[in-house]
Amino acid sequence: MRKRTAERSQYDFRIGYYSCLLVLQGNGRFISKEGTVITMQAGDLVQRLPDRMHSTEIEPNGEWIEFYISIGYPVYHYLKTLGIINSDQEVQPTRHTSDILNEFAALLNSLKAAVDERLPYLLMKAQELIIRLHGSVHHTQREHNDHKISKACQLIGGANDIHYDIKEAAAAVNMGYENFRKLFKATTGVSPQRYHIEHLMKQAKMMLLSGLPIKQVAVSLGYGDIYSFILTSIIIGSVSLFF
Repeated sequence: MRKRTAERSQYDFRIGYYSCLLVLQGNGRFISKEGTVITMQAGDLVQRLPDRMHSTEIEPNGEWIEFYISIGYPVYHYLKTLGIINSDQEVQPTRHTSDILNEFAALLNSLKAAVDERLPYLLMKAQELIIRLHGSVHHTQREHNDHKISKACQLIGGANDIHYDIKEAAAAVNMGYENFRKLFKATTGVSPQRYHIEHLMKQAKMMLLSGLPIKQVAVSLGYGDIYSFILTSIIIGSVSLFF
């Protein structure tokens, strides 16, 4: 979204859901409900937290461009409890690549032409982009993270299908599967297969919290039937999906 004039600034703004925006170009100021002023610039992730008053003031030079995604409160609360969303800092610098910008554009184009049957998949994509944006914030805070495993986590996390072959992630980072599996577990604390399934269960919970029926969620994640999906959630310890 392009904001060319000062009139596009928003003062004493409050919403009942969660929205975050990535500043692609331009400068501005974020003013918290306490009156704290924080500079906004290209590369910053700016959070509009539910029911929290704030203001965003855009420099009126016609350069401001942003991409934003909004989600409902239940999904926001879930991501916050997982530690993915840090609500203590409303403006955070990110470290991202041009790939994610291309994905933003692709998502926007897909939404413009989407039929109802495609919406669950686009919902997953939007939620994945939010997680990746916050992951890029965490990456700037943990420079010691192994680059290959970080890339593998992105690949596995972006595979919203139970049939994804983990060997594809190993090949993408130029590692043999056994060495990759050992390094992945040593770095993350879980095996790549477990990481993949846990990611799918997180996606499933966000979709269910968004109001999608369980059958549609199961099919969207590649399960042949509801029972296999429920069994996986029980084995992985995500029974709370259904309560």
